[in-house]
Amino acid sequence: MSSPSSLYPQKVDLNNCDKEPIHILGKTQSYGVLLAFDVKSLNLVQYSDNLSTVFEDSFIADLTSAHDLLEADKLKQLTSRLNGNKSTSIEISIGGGTYLLIAHTNADVLIFELEPKGNITDPVVYQQQLTDIVTELSAAEDEQDMCDKAAKLIRDFLEYDRVMIYRFDENWNGAVVSEARESKLESWLGLNYPATDIPQQARKLFLKQGVRIIADVDDTSVKIQPPLSPVTDNPLDLSKSELRAVSPIHIEYLQNMKVGATLTAAIVYKDTLWGLVACHHYSPKFINYYKRLSAKFLTQVFATQLGLRTSNTNLQFVNRSNNVRSTLIEQMSKNWNIEEGLTNFDTTLLDLTDAKGAAILLEGNLTVIGVTPSENQIFELKNWLIEQDLKEEVFYTKSLSQLYSKANDFKDVAAGLMFIPISKGDQNALFWFKPERKETVHWAGNPDKAVLSKTGEDLSPRKSFEKWMQEVDAQSEPWQDYEIAAAKALKQNISEIIIQKYDEVKRLNDKLEKAYKELESFSYSVSHDLRAPLRGIDGFAQIIKEDYYDSLDDFGKQAVQTIISSTGKMNELIDDILAFSGLSQKETSVQEFSVDELINDVLSFIQVDIAYPDAVIKIHDNFPGITGDRGMVFQLFANLISNALKYSSKKDS
Repeated sequence: MSSPSSLYPQKVDLNNCDKEPIHILGKTQSYGVLLAFDVKSLNLVQYSDNLSTVFEDSFIADLTSAHDLLEADKLKQLTSRLNGNKSTSIEISIGGGTYLLIAHTNADVLIFELEPKGNITDPVVYQQQLTDIVTELSAAEDEQDMCDKAAKLIRDFLEYDRVMIYRFDENWNGAVVSEARESKLESWLGLNYPATDIPQQARKLFLKQGVRIIADVDDTSVKIQPPLSPVTDNPLDLSKSELRAVSPIHIEYLQNMKVGATLTAAIVYKDTLWGLVACHHYSPKFINYYKRLSAKFLTQVFATQLGLRTSNTNLQFVNRSNNVRSTLIEQMSKNWNIEEGLTNFDTTLLDLTDAKGAAILLEGNLTVIGVTPSENQIFELKNWLIEQDLKEEVFYTKSLSQLYSKANDFKDVAAGLMFIPISKGDQNALFWFKPERKETVHWAGNPDKAVLSKTGEDLSPRKSFEKWMQEVDAQSEPWQDYEIAAAKALKQNISEIIIQKYDEVKRLNDKLEKAYKELESFSYSVSHDLRAPLRGIDGFAQIIKEDYYDSLDDFGKQAVQTIISSTGKMNELIDDILAFSGLSQKETSVQEFSVDELINDVLSFIQVDIAYPDAVIKIHDNFPGITGDRGMVFQLFANLISNALKYSSKKDS
């Protein structure tokens, strides 16, 4: 059998308060009585130790089962409503007094909590109060106005000395964003509280229970007997208990604040603890169960309205970012140029977020826009990010220098970073940079100061809540959900454009390859058709030269020789053209040769003295040598000289 001491630490201080099992303290507050029954047999198995001080001995002597509290039909009706995590309540009379019985189940145990019914407001008046509060909350102009209205309206309804709207940040530090208070009290508006003030296990219980009161901070808590449940062999789980006692650390904390009683309600948005409605009274104060349910209801209404306002605000930013992305997509697609589309138009990558600088890395090439670190610093940062082997689709932080020490060198322009790889590897990515935002944070006392107790060993909560200022630097404005969503969407858009660009290039390449093959086939066909008559001309010229050459006069001999050399030159030109167009297997031959010799060959080829007998051609001596493909250069000079002769011959003089 487990012992209470093995399940609950003897010594709890600030060293281990975040691990304190506050749901199994084994104690209750004294304003009510707790009874625990075996859920199967309904026999009484545990009770709070104040049972004998609240009820008469005759009642206690007869109390062995849940049937001794409720008639069978009422008990059946009550337990039938206990589905899942629900609690339910019923009014009962005991010894001439009226009590409210609040029931719930936990781990095969049926728990009844009996507390005073308290003062009940007229139902009509009560309903009108709630309606008026909901109406005023719905009419709030913005989030801050809603918080201000909620604090005032809830204070008027519950009549606590101070009501605060307390909001958590991403590190679970809390800030008082709105406050309604007695005029004689010092304002705590704008003060911040470290996450240790409301540790993790307390936040989890707020999510489960929704609303919680401490009726008297100086109350002596009541033990549960026996300490271990005969049903579970463990301390009774009080996670959903109204009477659950308070951690001694938290009691000391409240006493240091001079607070006498509290009510706290959870503000839950998207299943996350957004913040708390924290009500303080400076003397003991009991709020009955009905009014606590109303406080829970009003807080849920506030959270719903807050969610609607936040969603509407986010929707405006989402619509804006969608419009920006549509424009960017159009710009990127215009010339299939991503960098140009994101940076060279009126709408740029910067318009997608509230960042002041951005960078695009594509195929290892970096393009920056706005206020950014240097290119070398961005490449070093990129290498560090790749080394981190990031698993998230998007990496973002508002305090880069806390993770990457070199960021201290450029924190003024890039204290905050959002980074998103476009593809695997390290050659394609997007960066957004937010500049440093220096601010002064006002804490309720030094958040880092823990005070030694009288023993000189145990650590206890701070005793001073005087305003303590902290200068915060190397941080940017936080990245909002809509900015992160927009970055993810843009990455997807860029990936799609790259794929489209690849598909378009492949389509054009296939088309070009097809055209190339058709042109190659056509060119070879044309070259074959050109060579056939040349072979005939050359063949007949060779026959004339071999068989009739001696019978020809000088002009005839020259004509035959010209025919033979011209057909040879034509074959060379066909080969050169095919080589230049890439349609021949012949490789381009680059060599150095004499320009004088080349020009003489050209003049001989075009037969200047025959075709243009009146032309005068002057060739300068000592032309420098030239390097290139002789056949192509030959054709170049042949065209130049032929055109010069042709068009010069058309002049009158």
